[in-house]
Amino acid sequence: MFKKLLPVFLVFMLIITGCGGTKSGSNGEGASGKKITLKVAGQYPLEHPNTKNLMKFKDEVEKASKGRIEVKVYPANQLGDYTLVYEEVMRGTIDMALISVPSEFEPKLEVNYVHYLAENYEKAKELFKPGSFIYNTNVKLHEKLGVKFLSFHVEGFGGIGTTKEIKNPTEPGADKGLLIRVPPIDVFRGNAQDLGFRTVAVPFAELYQALQTGVAEGWVGGPPSANYTEVRDVIKYYYQYNNFFENTSLVMNLDLWKKMSPDDQKIIQDAASALGQRSVDAAEKDDKEYMEKLKQAGVKVITFSDEDLKKFAEFTRKTTWPKLKDRLGEDIVNGLSADQ
Repeated sequence: MFKKLLPVFLVFMLIITGCGGTKSGSNGEGASGKKITLKVAGQYPLEHPNTKNLMKFKDEVEKASKGRIEVKVYPANQLGDYTLVYEEVMRGTIDMALISVPSEFEPKLEVNYVHYLAENYEKAKELFKPGSFIYNTNVKLHEKLGVKFLSFHVEGFGGIGTTKEIKNPTEPGADKGLLIRVPPIDVFRGNAQDLGFRTVAVPFAELYQALQTGVAEGWVGGPPSANYTEVRDVIKYYYQYNNFFENTSLVMNLDLWKKMSPDDQKIIQDAASALGQRSVDAAEKDDKEYMEKLKQAGVKVITFSDEDLKKFAEFTRKTTWPKLKDRLGEDIVNGLSADQ
């Protein structure tokens, strides 16, 4: 009986040992060379430079992995507003995302949106490069939330799009006569109010309707490209305040990242770094291009002199920055000041 059963037992053991593997993707096994599928959320429409760059990231990852890693991109908030998407990345129900970073889970992540960190592109490029104070701070803060920070995606210098003309536009602190939408991020609300605006918090996904119905008479939170692609039909004025350096972040579920093989991690990180570099190179060009497109769409574009921009920056650093220490911590505010 033993002689008869031995071959069956050996075959059974071979089948079991042949089915092993270490998972490193949402539905694949990177260590065994099997296919990985990554679900990636985006917040901008297909025509936006951010989404176009994300599609290049997809192509580079799939090419480098010879098609073994498949990247499925869901742009235009298809998987939800960025606040919801980030939470799903934390949980692992969404693998990756290129989104604005919310501060609900870690207020210190508002460091990315502190206003007037830079007044021009030369300074901004230094602030957001790998190894910088802000970059290293993001790596640490995201990791505490179970998220892998891969790269910044620079969108351009921010401004304010409005349905009505701003009063006293060059005088920081003077009443601006408008109620503007701010994202649910304290550093936006604080600086807008210090500059002289009344504010209302509205999720990005509800922005168009808020401007259309008069819930808000303007909005802060995007560079020229976002004003053109998102709200050009409802705004009449665009003011290039250079008030903040708009950026999104490419992030990934940390547990998923740790399960990936070193080779797969390198493929993802290399493509992420390339995405970030492309965004820096393109941002200044995009600002000029989309301001021109806004003009062609019938929006009046107002720019400011270097002297005015310096005045806005000095006012903000003196008036708004000291208030951020309770929110961000003294070490972060001091680190930002040291970079000036």
